[in-house]
Amino acid sequence: MRYFSSFLILVSGWFHPVLAQPIGTWQEHLPYNSAIAVSAGTNHLYTATPFACFSIALQGGTIGRLSRINGLAETGVQTIFCTPGEKLVIAYRNSNINVISGKQISTINSLQLKPVNADKTIYQVSGDDNQCLLSTGFGIVVLNLSKMEIGDTWVVGYGGAYTRVNAAAKSAGYYYAATQEGLKRAPATGINQADYRNWELLSGSNGLPAGPVQQVLVVNDTVYLQAATALYMLKNGQFTLIHSDDWQWNNLSFSSGRIIICQQRNNEAEILKLFTDGLVDERITDSRIRVPLGAAITGDVLWIADSSNGLLEKTSQGITPVIPNSPYSVATGDIIANNKEWWAATGEALSQFAELQWTIYNTNDHTLPAGFTHPGPLLMDRTGILWAGSFGAGLLKRESGQFSLSIDGLSGAVDDPTSFRVTGLAEDADRNLWISNHGAKNGLVMRYPNGDFRSFNIPFSYSGYTVSQIVIDDLNQEWILSPGGNGVFCFNHGASIDNTGDDQWRMYRAGKGNGNLPSNTVLSLVKDAFGFIWVGTDDGIGIIQCAEQVFSGQGCEAVLPVVQTDQFAGYLFKGEAVQAMAVDGANRKWVGTKNGVWLVSPGGEKTIYHFTSSNSPLLSNDVRKIVIDQSDGTVIFSTSSGICSYKGDATSGGEVNANVLVYPNPVPPGYNGQIAVRGLVDNAFVKIVELNGRLVYQGRALGGQFIWNGRDMYGKTISSGVYLVMASDDSRKEQVTAKIVFIQR
Repeated sequence: MRYFSSFLILVSGWFHPVLAQPIGTWQEHLPYNSAIAVSAGTNHLYTATPFACFSIALQGGTIGRLSRINGLAETGVQTIFCTPGEKLVIAYRNSNINVISGKQISTINSLQLKPVNADKTIYQVSGDDNQCLLSTGFGIVVLNLSKMEIGDTWVVGYGGAYTRVNAAAKSAGYYYAATQEGLKRAPATGINQADYRNWELLSGSNGLPAGPVQQVLVVNDTVYLQAATALYMLKNGQFTLIHSDDWQWNNLSFSSGRIIICQQRNNEAEILKLFTDGLVDERITDSRIRVPLGAAITGDVLWIADSSNGLLEKTSQGITPVIPNSPYSVATGDIIANNKEWWAATGEALSQFAELQWTIYNTNDHTLPAGFTHPGPLLMDRTGILWAGSFGAGLLKRESGQFSLSIDGLSGAVDDPTSFRVTGLAEDADRNLWISNHGAKNGLVMRYPNGDFRSFNIPFSYSGYTVSQIVIDDLNQEWILSPGGNGVFCFNHGASIDNTGDDQWRMYRAGKGNGNLPSNTVLSLVKDAFGFIWVGTDDGIGIIQCAEQVFSGQGCEAVLPVVQTDQFAGYLFKGEAVQAMAVDGANRKWVGTKNGVWLVSPGGEKTIYHFTSSNSPLLSNDVRKIVIDQSDGTVIFSTSSGICSYKGDATSGGEVNANVLVYPNPVPPGYNGQIAVRGLVDNAFVKIVELNGRLVYQGRALGGQFIWNGRDMYGKTISSGVYLVMASDDSRKEQVTAKIVFIQR
């Protein structure tokens, strides 16, 4: 399998490697192993996935990625089409359109916004460099590529009714439409194509059966069409059947002198290449061809868009998957990150990101044990062992590069005793592993470092025995989220885990006296730098600020912070489903909802950022998981449309300045971005000084990272030269930690 760098970006037809992510920038980590369409241009081959597109230079093989991060309007790609002059048309599932031409990416949203009470899905695009025909669920829409705007709309159904057009094409004298009512045509000149009465129905006469037509092609002014699994050619006014079979046809296209059929039957799949007279040129079968949805020929290479195995390249040497380096799928489960190594539960696989590359582990290639399925929670313990929970197969362990699967210490679910469901993992201060055993009567399990287990019955009546995320506070107490409206459980095991006689439990729910949560439906938990437990619900956030008093006589209820927004005051995130939370190195909170993601101040009283898919490259407003790599401040968002990351300005601080890094360094001419100094003591006081000691700038680090815009205290750009970074903790014992070189010309 050919993999390519995860950070090669296509911008305006040029390909640029991005080796480091500057402060305040975004990167995508979308899956590229499901190809749904392919289209060849003069210089590049373009491939669409459900989330993005990528391109391969036909000379040199350089790969480029096209996504929301670098200019596309959406994530939900429906289909693509490349014109002879290499204008790339990208149609999205919501009927929005991008056109990439030279150095421009144009967005054409008039069809998306068009008030039509009908199916506006764009099923196919055809045409040339001036005009494209968009085949939609209600008719044909003309896209003017010269003006980059929608032109005419042709409704071709009986009596002017909307009907689905599967494909459209133009010959020298006619426009053709493959519709659910059959094949129709209208003269290309001299009439109004928007008048349905000018469209003639051809199906049901001259050798063409009545009924829907799925595709129409014009090859050297000869018309070919697909009706069910039969291929017809129009010649001298008559339709001739030139090929048929009993396979399911996924796609019919023409490329480099050949008609290509992508087809399936039962568990088989093949690519059929035909001469223009219908005779078979080649049948291509291979175990890697599973769900072919499109194909194109460039030179001696056949490219196959396979929704299961990605883009396949067939040469005389065989078939090879060509996939940009990426995770297996969107993150359906947990994500963890530390020291520039990430792990994500992606579909039925685990995806690891390290040294700017993704590696995929799954049962299909036997890198994961057979039977491991539905990965959910992930944990990297302090010894470097990776743990992964499965919803059904128990607990996965990765040690010294080897995976093993076990159900030791776990109980089967009440509704299915053969199902061992691990839905939460946490490590306490004594290196004990705490496990949520979902659906079992003993819903909490603890594993000692030596491998011994203890299980605990949660002494409450709660529906479905549902348990998931576990957070351990500064007192070694376990906070356990119970999905489905059960609230949160707090557990204190007392002086000894083995002695259950001093165990203490408390249930947190909505209402004063019950825990005072905003809602019983809890979606997320996190512990901040103050030791507070933040509880995210479907109706805002509650904060438990007195964890040490939970089991005292006075107890501890959640606080519902009141936040001032403009002229109004209200509870923190009232009305929002708080699906994810994470704490950065400056104790600020990243909060993910179905309406985007917020960064709020340590106490939640101030909003610093609010990112949405409208005002940022965030892939989707439905943010389901947030995790922060505290070593470099990268914030990772798992959304319904894939994984993306944002380079934040805060990292975790240490007790001393250690391994201090300045980037970029040297600062190049014309650089207007942020300069970061990383590896500082927590909340360091930082001075930037000239070599003669004159103060240039000063400020506080965010956690362990100081951010500077390269200007002095008066806002002026500083001169070329060498500057010293002096940092201290609150004792103000300064030390020179680094040098910064500025090159202004």
